[in-house]
Amino acid sequence: MSCILRFLILFLVSVSSVFSEELKLQESQINFIAIHPFKTVNGKCSGTTVSPMTLTQGPGGLQFPKLVKIEIPISQIKSGDENRDEHIIESLGYPTITNISFTSTSITAKDNEWTITGNLTVKGKTKTIKSVATIQKEGQDTVLSGKFQILMSDFDVERPSLLFATAKDEVSIEYKFVLKP
Repeated sequence: MSCILRFLILFLVSVSSVFSEELKLQESQINFIAIHPFKTVNGKCSGTTVSPMTLTQGPGGLQFPKLVKIEIPISQIKSGDENRDEHIIESLGYPTITNISFTSTSITAKDNEWTITGNLTVKGKTKTIKSVATIQKEGQDTVLSGKFQILMSDFDVERPSLLFATAKDEVSIEYKFVLKP
């Protein structure tokens, strides 16, 4: 009887590994949009680190991790204008504060969407945010993307102003992570 049980367990383990594969993070994009009366600012956050770097794709879809951590180096935030970039990174507390960070507190999956809740820390201040990420297959790639909004005032970030006109408090954050086998 124990030989049959061992065989069955070994068979199930080997069959499940045939239907699952590891996907590695190959590309991460985090962008922001801030609106000023004179200009819509589109920025990019480079040098982002994401953990975990590998996820498993199984018969039930992409397996979500228990915890996600993301760090954005403030010095790598670019908007296409060096003077504006200096003001942005200064208003985010650089050089005293060097990163913006996000740590998930819960991830739930339904169909091709993950609802991600977690703590976003900007300028030393932490707030809970929630975002819905969609998961799509693009050829061999698996793409996880979504967006959310924050208020600069929630994080004590000074809103930029020019000629007595001040930027909107709301900033839109868009993200895209590309995973490959």
